Amino acid sequence: MRFAAIINPGASTVKDVERDWLEETLVTRFAEGGHEVSINFADGPSMISAMKAAVKDDDVEGVIAGGGDGTISAAAAILRDTGKHLAVLPAGNMNLFARSLGVPLEIEAAIEALACGRPGKADIAYANDRPFIHEFSLGLHPEMIEQRDKQKYGSRMAKLVASMRSLYQVILRPPRVRVWLDDGEGSERAIATPALVVSNNVFGEGHLPYADRVDGGELGIYIARSSRSADLAAVTARLPLGSWADLPHMEFFTAKKLKLSRKRRLKVAIDGELVMMEAPVEIRIAPGALDLIIPTEEHAVRGQ
Repeated sequence: MRFAAIINPGASTVKDVERDWLEETLVTRFAEGGHEVSINFADGPSMISAMKAAVKDDDVEGVIAGGGDGTISAAAAILRDTGKHLAVLPAGNMNLFARSLGVPLEIEAAIEALACGRPGKADIAYANDRPFIHEFSLGLHPEMIEQRDKQKYGSRMAKLVASMRSLYQVILRPPRVRVWLDDGEGSERAIATPALVVSNNVFGEGHLPYADRVDGGELGIYIARSSRSADLAAVTARLPLGSWADLPHMEFFTAKKLKLSRKRRLKVAIDGELVMMEAPVEIRIAPGALDLIIPTEEHAVRGQ
């Protein structure tokens, strides 16, 4: 296959890697797998432009996207339904979608796994016409992002510290979001919650909140029933362990589609990005809409 590698040079783990080494490793490893790679380092709007150009290039069969979950989400939104394959090179703080795919988090191992990878498919979820690969959320998460982004941070560790500090502040004074929820099965009800999360496929257990399957065809819906700071702190403490959804003050169910309604706009987080959306917001899942290159089981790393 012919790949266009589009790498965000400011991504957390890439900016500490020598560029010449990264280029040589990509070209060499993919050539050993019988592939060709062209490499472009770009960020921000130039990265989006490079991805769109790759999709329009008839000679390009796949895009290697190097960056964090925001970069991968943007790449998936551009490549969906095009028949061109996305290869995820994890280079961010959390790399949640890469974890779902079993891509190793260490750069050289990830390149090796993708060069030897196989074609696969993943579901994409939509909030109205906005695609997402990981999660859509109301309440705590968007409030945390808003608080964090008011602070200054220049490194991966500083960003993590800023995130934890902001989350602590929000938990002490939790939001309360009121919406009408329609689960698509004829059940409509009013809810008031400090946190609602809709995942593209159900989050797995025993690890950070990411899906063990990317082709399960179901949304996971997680609703906090309690606004007590202690209860929300308990949920946060158990997030890394993957055991938070079964807490008594959490509600969990699955659905193919969901509608959230109210008169005012909604402040939401979509794959970690803060967004203001007009209500109602209709969320659905599109099975198999994204073509991927995924590691074989020999190279996959599970439960990272």
